[in-house]
Amino acid sequence: MRYDIVLAGVGGQGILTIARIVSGAAIANGWNVKQAEVHGMSQRGGAVNSHLRLSDEEIHSDLIPKGQADLILAVEPLEALRYEPMLREEGAIVASTNAVANIQSYPAIERVLERLCRRTNHVCLDMENLGRAAGNPLASNMVALGAAAGYLPVPADDLEREIADCFAAKGERVVEANVRGFRFGRAAASAYAEAMLRGIPPSAARGWIETLSPAHLESDEPLDLAGVSSAPEARLSGAEAHAFESVLLDAYHEGRRQLYEHEVYRLIELVGAISPPRHVFVPKGSAVSAESLAGFPGERVVCKLVSPNVVHKSDAGAVVFVSKSLEQVNLEIDRLVSRHADDVQVAGVLVVEFVEHAFQGLGSELFVGIRSTREFGPVVAAGLGGLDTEYLSSKLARDVAVAKAPAMDLDAERFLAMFRQTVAYDVLSGKARGHRRRVSDAELLRCFRAFISIAKWFCVDRGEEGPDIGELEVNPFAFRNDRMVPLDGRGCLRTAARAEPPRPRRQVRCLLAPETLAMVGVSSDPNGFGRLVLRNTLKAGYPVESLTIVKDGLTEIDGVRCVPRVSDLPAGTDLLVIAAPASAVPQIVAEANDKGTVRACIVISGGAGETAGSVPVGEAIREAVRAGREGGEGLVLLGPNCLGVRSAWGRYDTFFIPDDKMPVEPGAPHPVALVSQSGAFVVSRLSGLRHLRPLASFTIGNQADVTVSDLLWTLAERDDLRAVGVYLEGFANWDGLETLRAIARLTETGRTVAFYKGGRSESGRSAASGHTAAIAGDYDVCRTALTEAGALVAEETREFGQLLELATFLGDRRVDGTDLFGLTNAGFEAVAMADAEPSFRALGAELEETLRTVLDAHRLGGLVAPRNPLDVTPMADERAYEALLRAALARPEVHGAIVSCVPLAPRLSTLAEELSDEGSFARFAREWRNETAKPVVFVVDSGSRFDALREAVRTAGVPVFDSADEAARRFGRYLRHRSSTKVRAD
Repeated sequence: MRYDIVLAGVGGQGILTIARIVSGAAIANGWNVKQAEVHGMSQRGGAVNSHLRLSDEEIHSDLIPKGQADLILAVEPLEALRYEPMLREEGAIVASTNAVANIQSYPAIERVLERLCRRTNHVCLDMENLGRAAGNPLASNMVALGAAAGYLPVPADDLEREIADCFAAKGERVVEANVRGFRFGRAAASAYAEAMLRGIPPSAARGWIETLSPAHLESDEPLDLAGVSSAPEARLSGAEAHAFESVLLDAYHEGRRQLYEHEVYRLIELVGAISPPRHVFVPKGSAVSAESLAGFPGERVVCKLVSPNVVHKSDAGAVVFVSKSLEQVNLEIDRLVSRHADDVQVAGVLVVEFVEHAFQGLGSELFVGIRSTREFGPVVAAGLGGLDTEYLSSKLARDVAVAKAPAMDLDAERFLAMFRQTVAYDVLSGKARGHRRRVSDAELLRCFRAFISIAKWFCVDRGEEGPDIGELEVNPFAFRNDRMVPLDGRGCLRTAARAEPPRPRRQVRCLLAPETLAMVGVSSDPNGFGRLVLRNTLKAGYPVESLTIVKDGLTEIDGVRCVPRVSDLPAGTDLLVIAAPASAVPQIVAEANDKGTVRACIVISGGAGETAGSVPVGEAIREAVRAGREGGEGLVLLGPNCLGVRSAWGRYDTFFIPDDKMPVEPGAPHPVALVSQSGAFVVSRLSGLRHLRPLASFTIGNQADVTVSDLLWTLAERDDLRAVGVYLEGFANWDGLETLRAIARLTETGRTVAFYKGGRSESGRSAASGHTAAIAGDYDVCRTALTEAGALVAEETREFGQLLELATFLGDRRVDGTDLFGLTNAGFEAVAMADAEPSFRALGAELEETLRTVLDAHRLGGLVAPRNPLDVTPMADERAYEALLRAALARPEVHGAIVSCVPLAPRLSTLAEELSDEGSFARFAREWRNETAKPVVFVVDSGSRFDALREAVRTAGVPVFDSADEAARRFGRYLRHRSSTKVRAD
């Protein structure tokens, strides 16, 4: 009997160690053994292989004939594929998926694995990951041996004994890790083989095994395959990620943070995205060989300088087109190096195949890029390549020029749907007149899927695992035979921002309606901030018996009992309001956490991180919160530097605004909440929008702990909210992404979120920034992402107030479509409505006839022709308005109405003293609200003498605008938003 094994890998992977262990176990079992080995073949940068022959008879040759090997055991996948022809038809391949991408032409790793997996008997595993789980990633060769143990003709126990003897000199811990790795390999290979028998795709089986814990792998029980999905997840496989990371590590260990163009080519090819043009990197001081150059197609090549200091090579004169002559190419290589060597660090020159464009002009190239952001994590962008996107972005709305989105919750299909809304897609797909399709949707999907998968894995903080990607882009992709070909690429390494652990939701709820409340910093000064907070909270109706003040030396203030220290507060105090000096806050928080007496706190104090000098105080507050969280749930902290909360739910008010300057408006609260980073923004809105009485208003200040997403998620739990207004200047790390998720939840449950993002101006970007940063800037991504999540994004503070009013008053109205009916007594307003909004459809025959009848009944038929918008002239009174509006709203093709009046018309009762008249708009507005489920808005385009009319109509629950065109724009947008979010929720 004979058993032949080919061992293969790269230097340093322990191939000869495996051979030694197998040989020792075989000899112990009476086998004859012969071994031959080859080291360091130059074309593979250090490849190692060994022929190991076992036989119960004499062995006459130490080399295995082609096609006769029983087993290929490889610790590198391309090496396994190289030796596959050595294998007999029934033979087995056991291979690691961990690519050592040490050649420029290393192919897409999944394609290599796909070839290996065509063999009936095969095992492909992430052996480095299994070695790491065993306690040492260097044990990956023993994992490989364990995975092959089921195919070897020697007992596993004998192999384990040989492993122990082999590593005994290195100590017990090394022995233990290698034996454990061997066992993990056996267990994983057994599960993999079972998955193959069940018809599970190899990629899905590998992905599942990569999730197994050490406890699963060392269990005596068979691994349960119930959790394996037959559909592979749209993400990088462990093999792709390993190969990708090896390229990053090469740059990182060289001290570089900029990736070279040819490295970007390798990266996107490794993950199976796009095959690059033929290219070869010529290091500084070297020359291209005749053999290499002969492999290039065509008559010309492109020479590009490779330097970490030169990103935009064309601008720097670092690109040369040259005829494919060995002498000429090497001459240009020398010229490029010498021309730039005195100014920048030069690594060499990249010689690239010249790709002839089938078409020149707008739409001949594509740009795709990803980058890491602090607020949203990774984002992806795509548009026309070269300078086309920059031009279009400067002339068109950026959402039309470029598709861009946060990547973590995105798939390629959704991003393609976004890309289809751009001018870029219209041109590339041939939808634009004069253009033909340049690239298929399937090719775009393949590209987008690769970039999004890379973003999710590498544009995030990976901690100790390895370097993170700051940006990676290809600009441009050209098209050849309708396939994408990258012509330039750039990337950089940058440590990604890390998200803080989530705040406990149960504690955040205490900010809405605390059952017990305490205060620190209440002074004897009646105008002090702490005293104003106390006074306003008592006026809001908070029960005195549930309120405590921390004040040493006093027993009560304003009838509220005092205790000397925070530690003296009742256990389980829901909320502590801190108005003490910022320097005292860390100690107060630490004491509250130490005793476990407080669930949430609001820090009113400023001077805690807003200025350079106060940064240590801000960090001390954060550290005190973190310390409490480590010992359990700890308290949550809102602020510092905020006005806190005014809550009708909780009957408390920490806004330190004197009551005579901003009294709480009488009447039941409206089903709306405000969340703002700025306290001044909230109080300005509350003062200016007096007709809106929010259930709660939150100011979040510096977001040292509680963030905007925490509050939105908590508000999403309320069933008595109709709308939420948000003003924000900056997100905490990754909280932009979590905010999008919370907004999506609010929208799915029928609520409307109006959002105003301050701090939009782009900070200056370095010359090393690429298209991804330039055309997918922070505010662009934010606005697009908020809109995709379902928010109504305002561009101006006035618009924000109008959208919030619409969402609050009309949130319970039925929205079945977007077609509007307009009604006014001024011709200019009818024209303004129609000019501002396209949703005023021509009247149908039935409605036209009905309106004509109503106009005749009110003696307006000779003056007014039925149309939309309808001008009833100053001759119409309120009863004519009412009858016409009722007729229009009764029709199914009308989904909402704008009623506008110039209130100076003599037939209208619009002055304050006339509003009690039976036929006034004040009475009719209540009827519109109560008798129809369709949304109606009102317009009063005149001066302050008619403020009472505005107030009366708003009191009836009808939104009021100051101009007809503004009403048409905002109302039309609101209806489209409601219609789209309704479809999404359904």
